[in-house]
Amino acid sequence: MNFFIPKVVARMSFKILGLLQVAAAYGIVYWMFRGSAGVKVDRSGIKDLKPPFIVLGNHTSYFDPALVQFAIAHYPCYFLTTNFYFRHPVIGKILRLLGAIPKIQFFPDIRSTRGAFAAIARGNVVGIFPEGRRSIDGSCCEIPNSIARFIKKAKVPVVSVKTNGGYFVWPRWSNFQRSGRVETVVDQLLTATEICDMDASQIHSIVCQALAYNDYDWNRNAKSLYYHRNGAERLHIILHQCPRCLKERKMRSKKTRLYCSECGNIALLDDYGFLQPLDDECIVFDDPVKWTAWQRENMLALVRDENFQLQAAVKELRVADKFYGAYRSCGCGQVSLRQEGLYFHGKVDGQMTDLFFPIERLPTISTEFGYDFEICDDNYAWWIFLEEEQQTVRMESAISLLYQLNNQYTLPD
Repeated sequence: MNFFIPKVVARMSFKILGLLQVAAAYGIVYWMFRGSAGVKVDRSGIKDLKPPFIVLGNHTSYFDPALVQFAIAHYPCYFLTTNFYFRHPVIGKILRLLGAIPKIQFFPDIRSTRGAFAAIARGNVVGIFPEGRRSIDGSCCEIPNSIARFIKKAKVPVVSVKTNGGYFVWPRWSNFQRSGRVETVVDQLLTATEICDMDASQIHSIVCQALAYNDYDWNRNAKSLYYHRNGAERLHIILHQCPRCLKERKMRSKKTRLYCSECGNIALLDDYGFLQPLDDECIVFDDPVKWTAWQRENMLALVRDENFQLQAAVKELRVADKFYGAYRSCGCGQVSLRQEGLYFHGKVDGQMTDLFFPIERLPTISTEFGYDFEICDDNYAWWIFLEEEQQTVRMESAISLLYQLNNQYTLPD
């Protein structure tokens, strides 16, 4: 009897916290979209489905966890969440109370797998954003093969929650949200029986196809308005190269303008989220998906050179245990990216130190595309703050391309 009461209390607490999470998600969605008018959700595909199951969502914006929870209605969803947030003393406690599962971005983390399987074993819903991060430019990021292996081992139904328009409402480079609508479709992607009959490559193909999106292609037909008087501010964080003079790190932004400080090339952000040239002399791409693709083509030509090197000054270096605890400031120096990996040279706790992160273990970096990014080795997490913010997107692009080349991905000639 003495053992029974604590277990009952624990179960009741878990259920109450789950209901609070569902209520909070509804509150966030109604606040974000001024009631339900701005969000259209089709739940017909999972009308009779009950837990346990896995939810896969495309990751377009900050509010995606709330929108996914809103989309699957009254079943609490326990999300794989970047480990970085668990280091915060307040946010970390809230995430743990809500049953969120920590995951180090772009680095093997067995805790997340164990935590997800434990949630499924309890009969819960596990939420995963297979891209591992929010969209950079409004299109789908690469989905790793590991998600298919996880689904294969879990042997429970898989639900897809696909949202269109989310990137326009709050793109990752922006500090604020915009008014506008989103459309979300919830569907049962795979049954447990289908999963047993498929191999991982088949599952991966189905997941990639189901979650693929390009919000700009969608809005060419939907014609939804997303106007904000400062809508283009910080867009230069990801669109750093000018298509007219070809200079890098010269793009700037103000209000609804994206412009080159070197040659005066100007793009205007229209009410639908597209970029328009100011006049006939301006050369621009009409959306960030095309612009970033062009920048990556240019970077690909550079990283293929055996003498490639990308250097950036580090104004501050912070360090923490790979899994737990807060960061502390420990030094400064310089990072240098070469074909074999990322090097750091500088002071760490007062001593000149060299660090190396091999490219074969570095699919990309965890970053908000400001001055900083996070990276892990076998023992520590390192938080690197660069002197120049536009070097971050260049570093991310070059690292991901080198990883793909190293792992023999098919890249354009």
